Amino acid sequence: MSSVLSSILDIAAGPLRAGGVALGAALVLTPLVVRVARRYGWVDRPSDDRWHDRPVALMGGIAIAGAIAIGTVLGSTGVYPWPIWVGAILLFVLGLADDLWGVRPDAKVLIQILATAAVLYAGHEFWRGGPAWASIPLTFLWVIGITNALNLIDGIDGLAASVTVIAAGALALLGVALGNVALAAVMLALAGAAIGFLVYNIPPASVFMGDCGSLVLGYLLSVGALGVQGGGGPVVGTLVPLAVMAVPIFDTTFVTLTRVLRGRFVTDGGTDHVHHRLIKLGASEGQALVLLSGMSAAFGGVALSALWMQRPLALAVAALLLVLVTVVGVYLATMGGERLAGVSSSETGMTERIGALMRTYAGGASWKSVAGLLADLLVVGAAFVVAAYLRYGGAPPPDWSAVMLEMLAAVIGAKLLVFYTFGLYEGIWRHAGTPEAVRLAGASSTASVVVGAGLVTVKGSAALAPSIFILDWLVTTIGIGGARFAFRALRQYAAAHRDGGRRVLVYGSGPDGILLLRHLRHHPELGRTVVGFLDENSVRHGYRMQGVEVLGAPDDLPHICSDHDVEEVIVPLKAVSKEERSRIREQCAAAGVDCQYFDPSLRPAPETSTSPLTDNGRGEEKILSP
Repeated sequence: MSSVLSSILDIAAGPLRAGGVALGAALVLTPLVVRVARRYGWVDRPSDDRWHDRPVALMGGIAIAGAIAIGTVLGSTGVYPWPIWVGAILLFVLGLADDLWGVRPDAKVLIQILATAAVLYAGHEFWRGGPAWASIPLTFLWVIGITNALNLIDGIDGLAASVTVIAAGALALLGVALGNVALAAVMLALAGAAIGFLVYNIPPASVFMGDCGSLVLGYLLSVGALGVQGGGGPVVGTLVPLAVMAVPIFDTTFVTLTRVLRGRFVTDGGTDHVHHRLIKLGASEGQALVLLSGMSAAFGGVALSALWMQRPLALAVAALLLVLVTVVGVYLATMGGERLAGVSSSETGMTERIGALMRTYAGGASWKSVAGLLADLLVVGAAFVVAAYLRYGGAPPPDWSAVMLEMLAAVIGAKLLVFYTFGLYEGIWRHAGTPEAVRLAGASSTASVVVGAGLVTVKGSAALAPSIFILDWLVTTIGIGGARFAFRALRQYAAAHRDGGRRVLVYGSGPDGILLLRHLRHHPELGRTVVGFLDENSVRHGYRMQGVEVLGAPDDLPHICSDHDVEEVIVPLKAVSKEERSRIREQCAAAGVDCQYFDPSLRPAPETSTSPLTDNGRGEEKILSP
């Protein structure tokens, strides 16, 4: 064991030296570049399609490129193909020109095509060993796509640099595992340069990398991913680059699709990227950075483990991840626009546009059921394979592997039929509750019993593996339940963390107060953000209800309003007496905040009977002025 570890350290010594030298160079060069940029006015000023609200120095990419060059020259022990560096220089010059004077889109594409041609000349290609008519176009698509994808995620402080550190680190580890020392050295030089730059680029950033940095980083990452593509077999090797660059790929795909649906040009600038929408949904800039960096790290871990995965398990994991990112993407597309304040009118109707598109091309009025069936198809198939690998702690025995692959289609069909019989493809799951959860558990249990009995009947004792069926039930239930309840969970999380409008306190933390809280969360157009509850019962003080804390009693109102910038107190009208309302109103006046009443009630339609309980009655909730 010690000899193996010693051998790995010997291989990694050169790459580690390259990374360390690049880190030191970036720490020294970046502040020098900032000083020069400010002196010559190379700053990025706020605008409608930019996220920052202050002038920030540009040209940080000069420090990044310089650090990479110094790290690879002084620290590397391997030789990286010279055409790759020619392509990197072309993109650095392109980015520099674009930062200083602006470059036409067709000229940008031309330079990127030339850089990709250099990659092909160096012997790198996507789908190595595949037919030239497929691998060459895929290589152009990959290199140009990833180069621009990293450029596009450079929309909030620290994100592009953080993703670069994680992706380059994962590729360096893959390079060491595959014995590609030159690749590992270049990737660690990238990581070191990005870390050194990140010291000055974390929120609030004092410098932006600009196109001269992001284009070079994206280009070299795309080439590095091609360098490890051959490991682990053709299928797994193709999935590894996709996993390493998952965050830029997801963001670019998301922005492309949502802009097409809104009728906007894909090449337009804007604040509609994934990171922007996370912030609009209530996350801080730092939280969005941590979340996306964590997502990048998770996918990087999947890429590393994929080298040791067999094809069935790798494809199963890929299927589960595909369902996950699709759910998140659809949620962000439908909830990140018209339901949030501060978004341009071009966002309106995104949900309706997606619905119209799906009704046209994917199942008519039942398109949601069709989408659910397709998602379940992936989850059910993946769960069965994952369960077998979990049971045996690796590849199943040959006899069970044969049963698994032969019967996989039958397992999927049987389970989907059971789910359909139980009505899992009816209703609106974003409003699902306990009855739907119980129905899902019952459907999954029944499906597992049917599958187990069927396999034993068809294959005999060779298919008798109770632990696999139990694990299969568990993974299936969690996967399908997660996909269905994710919308509700994400919706409630976003509502709980949304900020904006008047900051209010809700009087009472009982059922009436919770009803009021939910009403305000589900109607952001009312312009209220609940910052806490007031409650006479001191036992409840410090408790959290629906994520909101009980801050104190009405007698504590003055200092609560001062500490939390409260502008208004809302009182459920039916929950308090006239005397209590009068006292609360006086306390609000003394604290200098407004007092409003909330009245949920049933009212008759004006053209029908005056009875509040007629068939035509409608529920109406509103906030009443005192």
